Amino acid sequence: MKRLLYVSFDQLHRDYGVLKNAHPATDHVVMVESQRMLNDRAWHKQRLFFLVSSARHFAEVLRADGFHVNYVQAPTTVAGIQTVWDPATQQLVACQPHSFILSADLEKLGATLIPNDFFLTSREDFDHWAKKQKSHIMESFYRVQRKRLNILMDGDQPRGGQWNFDHDNRLPPPKNYAWPAALHFELDAIDKQVINELPSSAWGDLPEGYWATTREGALKQLHYFLEVHFEHFGPYEDAMPSESWNAHHSLVSPYLNNGLLHPAEVIEAALQHADEHNTPLSSVEGFIRQIIGWREYIN
Repeated sequence: MKRLLYVSFDQLHRDYGVLKNAHPATDHVVMVESQRMLNDRAWHKQRLFFLVSSARHFAEVLRADGFHVNYVQAPTTVAGIQTVWDPATQQLVACQPHSFILSADLEKLGATLIPNDFFLTSREDFDHWAKKQKSHIMESFYRVQRKRLNILMDGDQPRGGQWNFDHDNRLPPPKNYAWPAALHFELDAIDKQVINELPSSAWGDLPEGYWATTREGALKQLHYFLEVHFEHFGPYEDAMPSESWNAHHSLVSPYLNNGLLHPAEVIEAALQHADEHNTPLSSVEGFIRQIIGWREYIN
């Protein structure tokens, strides 16, 4: 029996999730642009644009790789899957969604759910830690993460002799500080089409080219951060200057959240860059903490 692989809009990566071992000869792909998702809340235009355009671009990437892709616009995700799925000849397979509602819907359909590997911490890993705690403090979780993942460790001790450099990362920028400009990405035909189709309920400014909608663009943003911002990320991590909306922030969170970047590759790139360029430990630790600490903890 062939497989129908459901790919959600937060799992846009060829090397993880349901596509990890997929092959065009045996697997078809379905992606659903759910009208309920588009219209059940007042989305910011830039966020909705980013999610939808990234998904449409990813569908084209999969087609270029030889996959048969059904990109369906439907009232709901379940309805979209049902329009293309033949239970008699296809096994429906999906990566465990982050949404409890979608998980329940897929289970009712009879989908085979595989473990979600878009985070570094499984639900079982978190439960194992949480059951031993009297209080669930992020800092204690973060320290366990450092040990478990062996990141910025010297044996069983933190590199530099302390776990957290947050106290050093609260500097105001010098007077007349020159903040680097944010990267700009040209809008292509898919981007422009998505903008034209944004629902009337969406609010805020239209996209101005600050958000890439392809993996190539996401990698470009990551490398730009490492080359231009990483050194100064730590000291000015909490700065909120009126003259710069991006300051020294990485701007890679959206790409982590929709799967165009994976936390493992972001961490690897950051650590390699830090070793090659002697990046201050306060910046390295501060950035790593956001990924293996806060992001994993909140998930």
